[in-house]
Amino acid sequence: MYRDEVVYPLQAELRIVRSSTIERKQMSTKTTFKRIALVTVAALGFGVMSVVPSNAVVNADSLTLSAATAAQTTAETQTATSAVATISFLPTAKGDSLTVTASLVSGPAGNTALPYLSVTETASAGSDSATAIAKGAKTEPNAKAVAAAMAASAVTTVKYAVYVGTDSLTAPSVAGTYVIKLTPALNSGTTGGGNATAQTLTITVTTAATLDPVAVSATSIITTAADTTSASDVAVTAIKTADTAVERAVIKVSPKNAAGSASTESYTALIKSGPGLLGDISNANKGTLGNVNASARIIALPSNSWVAVYSDGSAGVSTIEIQSKAGVVLATETVTFYGTATSAKSTVASPVIGAASGSGAGAIVVQLFDGTTEIKDATTFYVTSSDTTKISGAYTSTGSLTYNTTEGGFLVDLTGVAAGTANITVGTKSSATATTGVEAAAVSVRVGSTTVADVKVEFDKTSYLPGELAVIKVTPVDSTGAILASSDTYTVFATGGIVAPVALGSGSVTITGTAAHDGGVAGAGLGADGIASYKVYMPAYAGTFVFKYTTGTMSTTALSAVARTVSVPVVNTVADAAQAAAEEATAAANDATDAALSAAEAAEAATAMAQEAVDAVAELSAQVTQLISALRAQITTLTNLVVKIQKKVKA
Repeated sequence: MYRDEVVYPLQAELRIVRSSTIERKQMSTKTTFKRIALVTVAALGFGVMSVVPSNAVVNADSLTLSAATAAQTTAETQTATSAVATISFLPTAKGDSLTVTASLVSGPAGNTALPYLSVTETASAGSDSATAIAKGAKTEPNAKAVAAAMAASAVTTVKYAVYVGTDSLTAPSVAGTYVIKLTPALNSGTTGGGNATAQTLTITVTTAATLDPVAVSATSIITTAADTTSASDVAVTAIKTADTAVERAVIKVSPKNAAGSASTESYTALIKSGPGLLGDISNANKGTLGNVNASARIIALPSNSWVAVYSDGSAGVSTIEIQSKAGVVLATETVTFYGTATSAKSTVASPVIGAASGSGAGAIVVQLFDGTTEIKDATTFYVTSSDTTKISGAYTSTGSLTYNTTEGGFLVDLTGVAAGTANITVGTKSSATATTGVEAAAVSVRVGSTTVADVKVEFDKTSYLPGELAVIKVTPVDSTGAILASSDTYTVFATGGIVAPVALGSGSVTITGTAAHDGGVAGAGLGADGIASYKVYMPAYAGTFVFKYTTGTMSTTALSAVARTVSVPVVNTVADAAQAAAEEATAAANDATDAALSAAEAAEAATAMAQEAVDAVAELSAQVTQLISALRAQITTLTNLVVKIQKKVKA
């Protein structure tokens, strides 16, 4: 606003200007500190605007399940098909965190298993803002699994496999339905969120096939009570004498479920037919038989027990059946109970024994029978010799002998006295007048001389294939040619033994020794038949091979230091057959050639004869033609004559 009297409106009044300028100067000086304070307050205000609020805030939080149902077996914990719970959120700062808790809502009766969480995958997540969550990290039931952001404004995700177990590494033991609740929550110091909601998961636990207790099959092995280590059935025979404290047989039963694994349910053993009683050999008593007594003809046993079989005084075949709890027949075994021996049988194991002590050990094998059932119980036998000057024994007791399973009978020793032969009777009769017991038919055993008079060397075959195994048989004999006692080792060759004409095949025994012994082992004695056997491999090519040897010092001077040979052919039957076939083919070809030449000669002869025939026919044809021409001429002449006669007659 201008005053009216102002002549120059654009020009300031000097006094006013001077006055206002001084005023501004004064104001500036007075308000300096006020201005500084104002700026400071403003700066502080802007600073406050840039600071994050003290409470962290999450957004877009969620808890989801890959499926509402899942399955496990009683042999599983976390599996590749376990349901997966995923917790996810968007933080506003590092350290923002959510939690999820797994708790059991319900489960089958008798259950003790609870739910566990196991980390399978993470994204920008840790147990806190600085520590990453390890894959496989597990969270106990009813405990908070923490998912913390490791970066601001980056989506944080953790995936958990959900399963049930009696602990984090042990499968549930009870099959059934398990309902699990998964509850999300903001962790301490974190706000916002509220979008994630609790989830419910149902896990169905089934019995693992390998843990199925139901028996559908079994392995069953019957053995003698004396040896339960056999891995296959043994033909068991036992005395019928009643004894309910001594096991006559053992049946090792191992029930199996449908998966072929051990079943845990009980089974039943029963005597289907025949004599006997049964007992339960518990797992604790398997190594100490005799602690269990017979109880009945039908018993129920735990899955890890064996069956004991006892005699009840009756003879016959007992058939024992093994059944599952459901009545399925799993196995059948038999035990034969016998009574008093009704017959015996002797077989000579060493036909030639020596007169030295121990030379007749195990010379006879004796078997006892009750009907057709062989008796294998320990038995005392009695030996009687027909000539005690050769072999001793007059109802001489052997003492109690045990059955030899390798030889298939009881081994009875004989005692040689002097060279010669005796008939030996073995039985259970204790005297010539005994009214009980049985005796085997007498067998002949010879006490051989120990004086070497000669040696025989021969092969076990008349010919061999290239590289075939051969046996050189060396037999020391006495002056009568009889085989010597087999209990000694005899020097039968001069130095060098048997000399092969060529190197024998790999694996051949040494044949250059001077003693006759079995298999080339010095001092081992001869074989049971008094013949030493040397196994060698023939050369790999065909030919007749001559083996040389010189006899040692014999009781007969004329037979000592005698050089001898034994030859044997090695025949390559394949090559020989091929050669023979080739020769036959050549002969056939020659015969065919000869036949062809003969045929050619015959053909030439036939051709010549044919040509001769043709020539003869041609000549004959010419002659016939001439005769016909002559005949025609004669006919013409005759005709002319007739005509003349006719003319004359008419005249």
